[in-house]
Amino acid sequence: MPIRLVVTDMDNTLYSWVDYIVPAVEAMVDAVVRATGFQRIKVVQSLKAVYTKYESNEYPFALQESSLFTEFPEFGSFDKLVIEPARMAFAEARRKYLKPYKTVVDTLGTLKERRVPVVALTDAPKNPAEQRIKRMGLDQLLTAVYTMPGFTFPAGPDGEALVAPDILQKEVKGEYRASCPVIELPREFEKPNVAGLKKILQTYGVQPKDVLVVGDSVKKDVAIAQELGCLDVFAEYGTYVSVEYRERLDIISSNAITRRHAASVYESGQQQVTPSRRISNYGQILELLG
Repeated sequence: MPIRLVVTDMDNTLYSWVDYIVPAVEAMVDAVVRATGFQRIKVVQSLKAVYTKYESNEYPFALQESSLFTEFPEFGSFDKLVIEPARMAFAEARRKYLKPYKTVVDTLGTLKERRVPVVALTDAPKNPAEQRIKRMGLDQLLTAVYTMPGFTFPAGPDGEALVAPDILQKEVKGEYRASCPVIELPREFEKPNVAGLKKILQTYGVQPKDVLVVGDSVKKDVAIAQELGCLDVFAEYGTYVSVEYRERLDIISSNAITRRHAASVYESGQQQVTPSRRISNYGQILELLG
């Protein structure tokens, strides 16, 4: 029976989240150190506390919610002198390092030509997940994206938004929106809960046997596919993380965040589920389609 739907993970399946997030956060930290004169460990630990709270290294308002902001009298100068250069440093690193794996764009394009819908199912919050696919142009190729709940704008004690005016204006204009639908799932749907995958199957009216699920986590992608009876494909290439990047990730990221975005780094030698198929690049899923 031909495959009627592809459900794909995002982080370390469509692109390397680790190779992007490590230099991006490090660039942001460097910018804050230069702007404030604070010791690097102080900046890292302050940001990491906020990242841990929101379980995301991409929470965009970490600086204004960090302990660093409490040492400054008002938001305006802090925004211009600290947040803005840090935001620019993060964005520059993101432009340099956030790229799809080599065969991803061509493969998604081929699937679109064949009219095989490709739906992304990610445990990332809506805001950064939507931004990533938009920046890489993947929103033009994906049919839809299912995410965890997104972030809201932070506010001070007086209720005023602690966000730069240009960000507020872009939000109002919808400049952060992807061209494909982005659907927030309830927090309890996070993988390895099968509820998110089950909802996608129901939405598209397909039987599990007609669905291919691809991802880099045996526990979070392969296991849920097998539980529902879908064709599981293990993106083994997404598990290749250098020792150096793994150590640098530990400095800036909590274990909970790493488990969400790069679960495979914890799965070595602990796999209780055996993948049906393994691929060494994303393009190989085309060979599995009927």
